[in-house]
Amino acid sequence: MKDNKSKHSYKEALPFNIPDELNWIAQDESGVWWGYTVEPLRNDRGWYENEVGDYARPGMSKPLNWADSLCRVMNGKIVLPL
Repeated sequence: MKDNKSKHSYKEALPFNIPDELNWIAQDESGVWWGYTVEPLRNDRGWYENEVGDYARPGMSKPLNWADSLCRVMNGKIVLPL
Protein backbone atom coordinates (compact mmCIF):
# COMPACT_ATOMS: atom_id res chain seq x y z
CA MET A 1 0.00 0.00 0.00
CA LYS A 2 1.38 3.37 -1.00
CA ASP A 3 1.64 6.02 1.71
CA ASN A 4 -0.13 9.17 0.49
CA LYS A 5 1.07 11.35 3.36
CA SER A 6 3.25 14.29 2.45
CA LYS A 7 6.93 13.58 3.00
CA HIS A 8 7.33 17.19 4.15
CA SER A 9 6.76 16.72 7.88
CA TYR A 10 7.37 20.41 8.59
CA LYS A 11 4.24 21.37 6.64
CA GLU A 12 2.06 19.46 9.09
CA ALA A 13 3.84 21.15 12.01
CA LEU A 14 3.18 24.71 10.85
CA PRO A 15 0.16 26.30 12.58
CA PHE A 16 0.25 29.35 10.28
CA ASN A 17 0.15 30.29 6.61
CA ILE A 18 3.34 31.08 4.72
CA PRO A 19 3.15 34.44 2.90
CA ASP A 20 3.50 34.13 -0.88
CA GLU A 21 6.44 36.56 -1.02
CA LEU A 22 8.65 34.19 0.98
CA ASN A 23 10.85 31.70 -0.89
CA TRP A 24 12.48 29.93 2.07
CA ILE A 25 11.35 29.09 5.60
CA ALA A 26 13.30 27.76 8.58
CA GLN A 27 12.91 27.37 12.32
CA ASP A 28 15.37 28.62 14.92
CA GLU A 29 16.24 26.73 18.10
CA SER A 30 13.54 28.51 20.14
CA GLY A 31 10.73 27.39 17.80
CA VAL A 32 10.28 30.64 15.88
CA TRP A 33 9.77 30.19 12.15
CA TRP A 34 11.40 32.74 9.85
CA GLY A 35 10.69 33.30 6.19
CA TYR A 36 13.17 34.69 3.67
CA THR A 37 13.09 36.02 0.13
CA VAL A 38 16.59 34.63 -0.58
CA GLU A 39 18.21 31.47 0.76
CA PRO A 40 19.33 32.20 4.34
CA LEU A 41 22.58 31.22 6.00
CA ARG A 42 22.77 29.14 9.18
CA ASN A 43 24.33 30.34 12.43
CA ASP A 44 24.71 28.68 15.86
CA ARG A 45 21.04 29.02 16.83
CA GLY A 46 19.10 29.67 13.67
CA TRP A 47 19.23 31.41 10.31
CA TYR A 48 19.91 34.88 8.95
CA GLU A 49 18.92 36.71 5.81
CA ASN A 50 22.25 36.93 4.05
CA GLU A 51 22.11 40.77 3.91
CA VAL A 52 20.56 40.81 0.42
CA GLY A 53 16.95 39.79 1.00
CA ASP A 54 14.00 40.47 3.23
CA TYR A 55 12.71 38.33 6.05
CA ALA A 56 9.54 37.91 8.11
CA ARG A 57 8.43 36.01 11.19
CA PRO A 58 5.30 34.14 10.12
CA GLY A 59 4.85 32.10 13.30
CA MET A 60 6.06 29.78 16.02
CA SER A 61 5.63 26.10 16.83
CA LYS A 62 7.12 23.45 19.05
CA PRO A 63 10.87 23.35 18.35
CA LEU A 64 11.76 20.57 15.93
CA ASN A 65 15.18 19.78 14.53
CA TRP A 66 15.86 23.43 13.64
CA ALA A 67 19.22 22.74 11.97
CA ASP A 68 17.45 20.62 9.33
CA SER A 69 14.36 22.81 8.99
CA LEU A 70 15.31 24.91 5.96
CA CYS A 71 12.69 24.42 3.24
CA ARG A 72 12.11 25.92 -0.20
CA VAL A 73 8.72 27.61 -0.56
CA MET A 74 6.66 28.44 -3.66
CA ASN A 75 3.32 30.25 -3.59
CA GLY A 76 3.03 29.73 0.17
CA LYS A 77 3.64 25.95 0.04
CA ILE A 78 6.68 23.93 1.00
CA VAL A 79 8.05 22.28 -2.13
CA LEU A 80 11.49 21.08 -1.12
CA PRO A 81 13.01 20.32 2.26
CA LEU A 82 16.78 20.52 2.33
